[in-house]
Amino acid sequence: MCVNVWQDGAVADSDESNGNESASGTAAVREVTNVETLKALADPIRLRLLSALMVSSGPLPVRSVKELAAELGEPQTKLYRHVKQLEAVGLIRAVSSRVVSGIVEQRYQACQSDLTFGPGLTDDERRSPETEAAVGALFDLFRSRFFAASRAGLLPAQPTADTPMHRRVVLNMTESWVPAAKAAAVRERLQAVLDDLEGADRKPGAGMVPVNVLIGYYSPDVPGQSR
Repeated sequence: MCVNVWQDGAVADSDESNGNESASGTAAVREVTNVETLKALADPIRLRLLSALMVSSGPLPVRSVKELAAELGEPQTKLYRHVKQLEAVGLIRAVSSRVVSGIVEQRYQACQSDLTFGPGLTDDERRSPETEAAVGALFDLFRSRFFAASRAGLLPAQPTADTPMHRRVVLNMTESWVPAAKAAAVRERLQAVLDDLEGADRKPGAGMVPVNVLIGYYSPDVPGQSR
């Protein structure tokens, strides 16, 4: 799942795809701009559900709530409300159903492979508690996955010279003052990393390793300082 909140370009007035279609016929990218969709995204469990349905290098997967519960390690009954909220705003859709032990079981698929919040994320007209909650849920999802991997012993506690470079954890938050040209160059390099990862496969394969990256950058305007 790729959630991109800093794409260049204009933001539409309503949730629209960019016109690209995936192999399964669903929109490749969806711009999120309305409050109801932000509310649906402002929960770590719903983000995990959406991630499970969006992680694919081919046709988007189709899962029942039972299958999603097993994949996420959550009680099945706990997920129904979250699934309905995602469905209500068009982030996922029911694509098939079957009768299991006399009960109709719906199977769901994501309506997009990627999400973008666009540069209007912090515009005065769009800024809202829902926006902050959605971004917070994204941070929380990364945090929970990081520490789950750490508790499971899947991350090197003390990297050594023999630790493969791709397994060495990088966690850093910094606040610096640099020339505007250097700040622009840093942002361009970060965007290049994201562009490179967006073109990568999103499912396991021979010789493949999982990579989890959370990138944030902002340069606030300083009152009284010339641009």
